[in-house]
Amino acid sequence: MGLLQAALRTYESQAHLAGVPVEGKETLTPISHTIQKAQIEIIIDEDGSFREAKPVPKAQSRTIIPVTEESAGRTSGKGRSHPLSDQLQYLSPIGGDKHKAYLELLGRWAQSEYSHPKVRAVLRYIQGGTILKDLCAAGVISLEEDGTLAGGKIEGSEYEKCLVRWRVMPPPERGSSACWEDQSLFEAYISFYHSLQSGEELEYCVLCGERDIPAQSHPKGVVSANFGAKLISANDGSGFTYRGRFADTSQTGSVGYTASQKAHSALRWVAANHGVVMGGRTFLWWNPGGKPLPSPDFLSMESELEQQTTFVGYKRQLLDTLSGYQLNLKDQDDVIVAALDAATTGRLSVTYYNELRANDFFLRLQRWYLSCCWETRYKGMWSPPLKQIVRCAYGTQRENFIEVDDRILREHVQRLLHCILDCQKIPHDMVQALVSKASCPLAYKPGNRELLLTTACAIVRKYENEFGEVEKEVWTLNLDENNHNRSYLFGRLLAVAEQVERSTYSLDEKREPNAIRMQSVFSQRPLYAWRILEEALNPYYQRLAPGLRYYYRNITQEITENLLAGNSDLDKKLDDVYLLGYYHQRSAMTKKKDKNVTEDESNESAK
Repeated sequence: MGLLQAALRTYESQAHLAGVPVEGKETLTPISHTIQKAQIEIIIDEDGSFREAKPVPKAQSRTIIPVTEESAGRTSGKGRSHPLSDQLQYLSPIGGDKHKAYLELLGRWAQSEYSHPKVRAVLRYIQGGTILKDLCAAGVISLEEDGTLAGGKIEGSEYEKCLVRWRVMPPPERGSSACWEDQSLFEAYISFYHSLQSGEELEYCVLCGERDIPAQSHPKGVVSANFGAKLISANDGSGFTYRGRFADTSQTGSVGYTASQKAHSALRWVAANHGVVMGGRTFLWWNPGGKPLPSPDFLSMESELEQQTTFVGYKRQLLDTLSGYQLNLKDQDDVIVAALDAATTGRLSVTYYNELRANDFFLRLQRWYLSCCWETRYKGMWSPPLKQIVRCAYGTQRENFIEVDDRILREHVQRLLHCILDCQKIPHDMVQALVSKASCPLAYKPGNRELLLTTACAIVRKYENEFGEVEKEVWTLNLDENNHNRSYLFGRLLAVAEQVERSTYSLDEKREPNAIRMQSVFSQRPLYAWRILEEALNPYYQRLAPGLRYYYRNITQEITENLLAGNSDLDKKLDDVYLLGYYHQRSAMTKKKDKNVTEDESNESAK
């Protein structure tokens, strides 16, 4: 099953929602309809008499309108009209041939056996030719003295290009006065347009496997950010893109009109309601049966999970959240995952596609978020969002934020999505980029520095645990005093050196400790850098209270003894895990200090 087959299944399972508006959601469009932004709303009665007109607020502008196969893909230079709602230049005599084409199509619909009271009302009003005067009188547009349109705009659109939608009052029984919400009007147009196509030859559709009228032009606007881009297009008759393979486009395979309309409508609906745009690329996953899944925003872990201070609480909440979705799905239900991006302004490409069973999908999400997490100072136990991982690895600090180019962001987010859903190894270049930046703290502001460090630690821990030499969790979330890895021990030493110096600072002192200044050198030549740091720490030791001085010297002695016990080449470059040792030791000392402060405050209160 491919992307369009999955989208077709989705439409057929959710066909009862076609044309039904849902607050805050994109509407699933019926076949032979599309969604466009309307700028003007005209209200008439069933006799075609004008009542009122008003501009449409941008937030309420998305409107379902009937279209033909040709008008749905028209460009500004072509005069193919929509059958009901269209731009002002098609609805008024100023459009010339465009207006004639609109009147002809609307008239054919009104006179057919599939006519509708609203269609006849709109036709009578348009034939009156007073639309511009009525809009001017209502204060919606301005006209010149000769009756032509002035040079104004509504919501950024020039008057002649403003789309007009219709409301017919009073509403008929069991229907809405709004033409863009009337199910009976949708059904009438579908039947009418099907009658126009009835004389065409049928061919086998590669999507549904049934004979249908072949689609000559496929819908655009699957992704709103790239509205003009199409998934299927073969209109290059002059450049002959397919030369050498086929004589004409029909030889590549025929897609039926109905199947194409349903598949594109469903894909647009899923992308709008469930897609997440990262770097201009749309990432989405869904169940073809319409069963709920966690949004791809779940990758940020901020909207679904509350802050947890321990791994046990974090794990429990993660499993509870995922199991809430799993209850609605059977293990064998499908989950479709896709990424869509516009290669050019007219071509939409599928950059990633995968089909998973629901059970596998949730297990892989669970696997990622349990193995790629870290305890932070301010967010508790936390998994870095994919955007943040990419920004930290490949971004540049601009003022107070780390930013990355969209082209880089979308490619590397997709690489990470591949790691999550296909259980693949985190790219080594990404790990190295994070470690390199986290090892140069002076290049970043304090907030970004901490963000880089926690993100790097989460990724390094996952990378080393899953793809190291030992098939078990060697690198834990807490300080491991029994871990004698050379790089881990040196990372702990770096944290001690930093804390010794910071312990002598006053509350308003912002000077960076020598350990932070030398961290980049320390990661490359640890023994050389440690000798310098150790000598520089002597005056700071003298300023410490005896008990604190003994505490730090005792930790330092313990670490150095473990280093000397089983390591011969101490000055070679540190491995990535030195960051884990640094963070673990720093966190352990900070917690001990906070505990001592709390105990002192309690003793003072007792006195």
